[in-house]
Amino acid sequence: MFNIVTWNINGIRSGQQKLKDVLDSMEADIVCLQETKITRDMLDEATALVEGYSSYYSFSRKKSGYSGVATYCKNSCTPFQAEEGLAGTLSSHEAKIDFYDSVHGSFTDEGLKALDSEGRCVMTLHRFKEEETVASLIVINVYCPHAGDNDERLAYKLEFYRALSLRCDDLLSQGYHVIVLGDINVSHRLIDHCEPDDVTSFSKSPSRIWLDGFLVEGGGKFIDSFRYLYPTKEKAFTCWNTKMNARVNNYGTRIDYIMLSSKLSQSLRECIIMSEVYGSDHCPVKASIALNFISSTQLPALCTKNFKEFSGKQLKMSEFICKRSLAVGSADELQSKPDVSEPKKMRLSQKTTKQQSSLLNFFASTSVTSRENVSSLQFVSSTTESTNSFDCNKSLSTATSSSVGLWKNLLKGPAPPPVCSGHKEACVLRTVKKKGPNMNRQFWACPRAAGHSSDLNAQCNFFLWSSAKR
Repeated sequence: MFNIVTWNINGIRSGQQKLKDVLDSMEADIVCLQETKITRDMLDEATALVEGYSSYYSFSRKKSGYSGVATYCKNSCTPFQAEEGLAGTLSSHEAKIDFYDSVHGSFTDEGLKALDSEGRCVMTLHRFKEEETVASLIVINVYCPHAGDNDERLAYKLEFYRALSLRCDDLLSQGYHVIVLGDINVSHRLIDHCEPDDVTSFSKSPSRIWLDGFLVEGGGKFIDSFRYLYPTKEKAFTCWNTKMNARVNNYGTRIDYIMLSSKLSQSLRECIIMSEVYGSDHCPVKASIALNFISSTQLPALCTKNFKEFSGKQLKMSEFICKRSLAVGSADELQSKPDVSEPKKMRLSQKTTKQQSSLLNFFASTSVTSRENVSSLQFVSSTTESTNSFDCNKSLSTATSSSVGLWKNLLKGPAPPPVCSGHKEACVLRTVKKKGPNMNRQFWACPRAAGHSSDLNAQCNFFLWSSAKR
């Protein structure tokens, strides 16, 4: 049995657990992560080299801390080849899986580079025993772009979908089995969404139209593993708005998928949503498939173990600044022996040199005063200081108490928050993050977790701009 997991981890460095512990807890042979949010210069050894696994990354070339995907394979499932991107624009010839006829014939070189530059896809080539023959399987780990129906990024998102479909067609035409998994960033049906804004136009979304055509129900060549096994299961969500605490009421969407080429449907045994796993605004999805994998004896070129910074080929700064050991004799021996080439006068002067004066000697008074005079002066000054300090403390305490009262009258502090209309509870202050005229503007909202509009215990619809008069 072969287990594969997809999980939008929302930052691979944000977790408190060790990465190996996280990977082991998945109990999977291949773990595909999305939104790693690191570039190659940010990748450290503990993340790149995990004992018992080989890893394959795609980094964003556009900006740091953005996008990125990674595939971790157990040593028992080491791939025979790996490739970064959808169209082979980022990999050298030796590191390509090949077969790009449809995708290269439908896009310009600049268009393909733009799709691959955000680090949204990693492919790995595996082999497994199929009766008396050996079959090949391509695992495509994707993080599809996020964009609403009226978003300026919608065109880029749809182009990414189209390139993904064409690349899958190229691979299937060559006899490969294919698994496409990751954050697809679209909920397929009404049952996959907690509460759509517009039910009548839900299925007309361009992203859902693409997904319909990609799956078998709409004439495509792939099955949705979860819905294939559980077509009517409700409230099976994989993503929640954590800022609204929506996971408490399971008020979310299902946008993470494991999709198999139709021939693999006969081998599918289970697909579960691991909603008990926290650490991100998404949860993992795991599928169990009856396949007998063959592990490669050689790591693909894209593997992080072949990176110069982790393979021992690239020198590190520490090697240039480390201490060097003396070749002959110890330091004490060298110090004890005077240099013969040194002049005799210099050696004599070193022996007769006076001990260095203390820094206090430079501040000593030039006049000498008797001990009796000094002690009497000290007594008089201490008596005077104690009397003055008592008077000062008394006057300071009086002034402080009066000034505190004055400041309290002038600065009364922030007003208490308003109470929501639904539960009569103190509201919380939130900030608009959506682009538009109200971006970064603050408002008051109900403090409870988001939930369905029919749930009286969930967040009510109270809203008040923070700048409004109360």
